[in-house]
Amino acid sequence: MIRILFIDDDPRAQATLALILAGRYAVLPAASAAEGLRLLDGQDPDVVLLDIELPDRDGLDLLEDILARPAAPPVIMLTAFGEVDFVKRAMQAGAYDFILKPFRLATLEGALRRAVQNADARRLFLSAPAPEGFAGLIGESPAIRELKTLLARYAASDAPVLIQGESGCGKELAAAALHRLSPRREGPLVPVNCGAIPESLLESELFGAERGAFTDAVSRAGCFERANRGTIFLDEIGELAPAAQVKLLRVLESQELTRVGGTSPVRLNVRLVAATNKDLRRQVQRELFREDLYYRVNVLPLRVPPLRERPQDIPLLAAHLLPPGLALRPEALDRLCAHSWPGNVRELRNVLQRAAVVAEDRVIRARDVRL
Repeated sequence: MIRILFIDDDPRAQATLALILAGRYAVLPAASAAEGLRLLDGQDPDVVLLDIELPDRDGLDLLEDILARPAAPPVIMLTAFGEVDFVKRAMQAGAYDFILKPFRLATLEGALRRAVQNADARRLFLSAPAPEGFAGLIGESPAIRELKTLLARYAASDAPVLIQGESGCGKELAAAALHRLSPRREGPLVPVNCGAIPESLLESELFGAERGAFTDAVSRAGCFERANRGTIFLDEIGELAPAAQVKLLRVLESQELTRVGGTSPVRLNVRLVAATNKDLRRQVQRELFREDLYYRVNVLPLRVPPLRERPQDIPLLAAHLLPPGLALRPEALDRLCAHSWPGNVRELRNVLQRAAVVAEDRVIRARDVRL
């Protein structure tokens, strides 16, 4: 059961809160700052409700003392006064939220729920970061857990992997995780953006070229040779031209290549990981992608879920993406969680970067989150 440390010298407020939250929360009552600190150190509460008016100490002063402790719980300030100066000082000092007294039960419970969820997300991220192999794949939703399970399982194989997902959802992070978790981790990981290389240069970039193969050509290895004993990551494989698809299929089937302008085959020991934001099966039906190549690269399929399918990961992602020292107000986090994120994690990163620039007092508010 979630434990709430309620620091308030009003016995009626203590009795009322214990009554209305009974069965859902465990309320730890403290009538003074000194008693509150003792319970804080001994009971490890999940959240603190702190009244501004205490008999032995100023509430804002106590707030700073609480937040100075390692792994401090979120603190919600209670006050009968709504002065702007008080609210600003409390937020700058690190209070998670504030509630005006007398408060509505729904308002209080909403603030408590958000505070606990945010604290859980930050605690998980800071105290139990993802294993090194999954670095960058932030989240604990069922969809991300399933993705990590498949990554760990696929990593032990040398079979080709096809990663599918929308733009910005983290396909390149999944590819990097596959490599780090695999027996090939000591070898190179060579990423290639197939959509960013001009068609006239794509074949030589992938498979290398010999001197004189074309104007200004020099003898050099291509991406496949550089990935030897490691992994090659072909991002946006659906953008490959038909001629490059034919040669790629031949390389995958024979595990050897011939450089452009060359005659001697080069043996390869490379694992292929490919990614696309297109429906390759539909591309095959439209004769834009070779069917035999599709079956060759789609041995181990992997889908990276879009952010809208795992909104519970947004607090963790925000904690990871925000620059140090910035605070995210509850209403700002609510705004982030309510967005559909067509641009996925890439869009979230951009929104947070912009919010960090325009935020006042290093506190990101709802108005700073421009979607």
